[in-house]
Amino acid sequence: MINPASLIGAVLGFFIGISVFGNFLFALLLSLVGSSIGSSLGLRFYNRNRRTHQGHQWFSGWGAGGIADGPVFMRTLFSMLGRLAAADGHVSPEEERIFRSVVVNQLRISDPASVASATEIFRQAALGNTPMGDYAREAAQTFHNRPQLLEMMLIIMVQVAVAEGKLHPEEDKLMREAAAIFGFPAGVYETAKARYGGFGSQSQGNSYQSHSQFHQSSSSSSLRGAFETLGVSEAASESEVRRAYRKKAAEYHPDKIAAKGLPGEFNEFATKKFQEIQEAWDAIRQAKGY
Repeated sequence: MINPASLIGAVLGFFIGISVFGNFLFALLLSLVGSSIGSSLGLRFYNRNRRTHQGHQWFSGWGAGGIADGPVFMRTLFSMLGRLAAADGHVSPEEERIFRSVVVNQLRISDPASVASATEIFRQAALGNTPMGDYAREAAQTFHNRPQLLEMMLIIMVQVAVAEGKLHPEEDKLMREAAAIFGFPAGVYETAKARYGGFGSQSQGNSYQSHSQFHQSSSSSSLRGAFETLGVSEAASESEVRRAYRKKAAEYHPDKIAAKGLPGEFNEFATKKFQEIQEAWDAIRQAKGY
């Protein structure tokens, strides 16, 4: 394949040789020199562009219709995590360590260049003044037809925010804002915080128990959390609950994840979410006698 930069260099060299020096042989010589310089510059540009492009292929399993969305997901997620880390006024070394752990262990990003890119995005967002809402709106617009990815973002934010053993009020405020922009009811965030953050909001009545205890509980707070998991109110009819359960189960069924054009790294999250949906349905069915 002809290097376009090499061809351009050759043409320019020949043109200069003819127009300036008026000598055909000298023009050919300059053409060769121009071709060599152009080839070198073109190859350097190509390699730099390829490294930049490869460094942002964070997801390995995006479907053909969503390849371009991978970098958007990661960039907005890393930026929101940076804003969360800086919510209390500073970013500690432990918060950055936790972020790196999520990048490597949860998102399966192991390439050093990609980890470095992720960390740089995290730091820039933490030091910048772009509001959390701007990042959340970009994500909501991009993934409005794939709410599973938005929920994955929210859950990762919860896990990172509470990793140090506490939740700063400003972090709580920012995540509530993001959840609302994503289009989730308030109960979705409360449920995520209770289940994935290790504690619940007693005022909201959404204190979840462990997976093994969930279906055995008859408490009103756990039952309320089950309804919120399915996205219906406690006053919903049996047919409405069944319809919501089937819809949620279909969205998160592990066998259907690949068909939705979602990344392979999403499988573990989807499996856990599918289990949560099953437990919520079992809890409601037993409590209501369906």
